[in-house]
Amino acid sequence: MDVVYKKWKEGEGLEEAQALIYTEASGLPAQADQIGPRNVSRGPDLTRYALTKDGKPLAYVTSFTNFGEKEALIGYPWAMPDCPEEVQEKLFNEQLEYLESLDDIDTLMTAVVSRSKIRDDQIEWFESRGFRREDSIYQYLLDVDVSKAAKIEITGKSAQLTARKATDDDIDKLVELSLADERLRSAFQNEEGFKTYFKERVFPLQAPLLVFDGDTLVAATAPLKFEPDGNIVRGNDPRIIMRFQAIRPGYTYAWDRLFTEFAKYCEELGWNDIPIQTGFGFTSNEGQPIGLARVIPNLEEYEVRLFKR
Repeated sequence: MDVVYKKWKEGEGLEEAQALIYTEASGLPAQADQIGPRNVSRGPDLTRYALTKDGKPLAYVTSFTNFGEKEALIGYPWAMPDCPEEVQEKLFNEQLEYLESLDDIDTLMTAVVSRSKIRDDQIEWFESRGFRREDSIYQYLLDVDVSKAAKIEITGKSAQLTARKATDDDIDKLVELSLADERLRSAFQNEEGFKTYFKERVFPLQAPLLVFDGDTLVAATAPLKFEPDGNIVRGNDPRIIMRFQAIRPGYTYAWDRLFTEFAKYCEELGWNDIPIQTGFGFTSNEGQPIGLARVIPNLEEYEVRLFKR
């Protein structure tokens, strides 16, 4: 088989190939319109493809370097059923060699989505290449009524905070806050990636909601009505999601104000009949969450993480 190898390049339709391969191989949905902007922010060296000579998708592997950190993520080499195994190996090995050549990277990790139809095979594949399973990420999801959430009484320090919708002039403030949030700062490789995200993906739909302590931006989010995709939103009905959540260190209490103002925002949009999907995640390497996830409907293992240090 004649195989063409190439790196990510915008405008060549590679995001369509990537979505097709991932959906086929994992059994999970993927959307090309989300993949494209993500790959642009990562740059051409972090995603590689294998295609047939006539352009038919065979396989791909993608990776990610955390902004300002020494850790890089490398994904599984997803492949179509007719892709030769050696093509998968070549893609993965070349991407691995590239990441290992970076001076500021000393840890490689991968995250296996638990709902993937080949979850166990993926874990075994990485373990055979020197990765060690260290922990899992769990998530607990809950539907909240918009009108009830909008009526929650805010007390204590949260009551002293103020809120308003963002304008284009607030983008630099949003980027600064995002980089201050330890959970969010690794979402994009650099400041430009965050700016592009806010300018091109968030603001065109709904302006972000900002929460301030005096003149200091301490929390932010934005509403998004999300149709069921079998991954982020399950079932048959749409949900409202907080498409990003940024909280300044030392201001965890600001989430109360952020959530109630978010619900009021949704009321203004006329979304009262759609529940807000919210929840939280945590990381654990213990056995209890595994067992609890089997008996608590809203709790599930979301990802298994493996590391090569």
